[in-house]
Amino acid sequence: MSTTAGSNELRPLHERTTAPRTLPLPTVGADLVWRRVTDEDLPLILDLRRSAGALDHPRSLVTLDELVEAFNDKDFDPQQDAVIALDHSGRAVAFGSATTSASRGPVVRVDLDAVVLPERRRQGIGHALLAWQEGRGLQHLVATKSTLPGWLVADAREDVTPATGLLQAHGYEPTRWWLELERDLRLPIAAPSPQPGIRLVPYGGDWAERARSAFNDAFRDHWGTRPATAADWASDDRLEAFRPDLSVLAVAPGASGDERVVGFVLSSSNPDEWPLRGRPFGYVGAVGTRRAWRGRGLARTLLTHVLRGFRAAGHELAVLDVDADSPTGALGLYQRLGFTATDRAMSLVKQF
Repeated sequence: MSTTAGSNELRPLHERTTAPRTLPLPTVGADLVWRRVTDEDLPLILDLRRSAGALDHPRSLVTLDELVEAFNDKDFDPQQDAVIALDHSGRAVAFGSATTSASRGPVVRVDLDAVVLPERRRQGIGHALLAWQEGRGLQHLVATKSTLPGWLVADAREDVTPATGLLQAHGYEPTRWWLELERDLRLPIAAPSPQPGIRLVPYGGDWAERARSAFNDAFRDHWGTRPATAADWASDDRLEAFRPDLSVLAVAPGASGDERVVGFVLSSSNPDEWPLRGRPFGYVGAVGTRRAWRGRGLARTLLTHVLRGFRAAGHELAVLDVDADSPTGALGLYQRLGFTATDRAMSLVKQF
């Protein structure tokens, strides 16, 4: 059950909520076979996500290597944390997971991810899938014995009303909004402003750990975040779409004489996605500045450097996603650089 601040606030999660001891598979759909998930299901899940994605997120693609990395995460056990439904032809009709991480932020967060074939929606499959996910999510929460708030979190584009309506009907509240922004690179791009005492260098493996440290410092006051582990970081670096050559780091002398990363822009580009927007584009996956280095225009310098790099590489658009209420004022920065909103998504949360 959901709780609010008060007497429950410092009680361990396993005392202030309950979870099912066992979790039966869903049974909805006379022609469906529900079962646990294995690595061998990855091609089926990719096909399902591509089919549903054409409706749910028509300007982006899920890739096989993203799924492989998710399945290889040490905190994810597909046999326990996910279910799949197959029809009589063996095609995946539905998939759902409930995952958490041993790396903790200010809350114990469980992410619920579900997808149903568009032609099989409004048949009760989503309801059954959410019930299973919530049960597994509660098992994750109570297993921590933490006194932190417990969150079950699901994300959806704002205009995908069947998903958002289902979640809200089950007690999930819209809590945070995310904007997708685009920037036309055919328009003028300002020259990067000089930053005394700072070097701009391309991202590379030698900088990985220092970049991760900067990322964790930059994002520790952002909503819903948790520290990125070394395994998380290496996983992202392995993705085929990641473009270290179109990413940039700001480095400055450290206290011990070595250089430390004080700001970063990390980018990716997937040519398979370009037709979805009608032209080549680069995606800005992360922008950040160490807290002690904020207020100096460093993020603007890094971004203009990357935008010019995108254009030189033949991209005509830059795309990014931003927390509409970012505490750093990131949205305003992007707007001043010429980005405009093209889509809106939300995070829906059920608190315990």
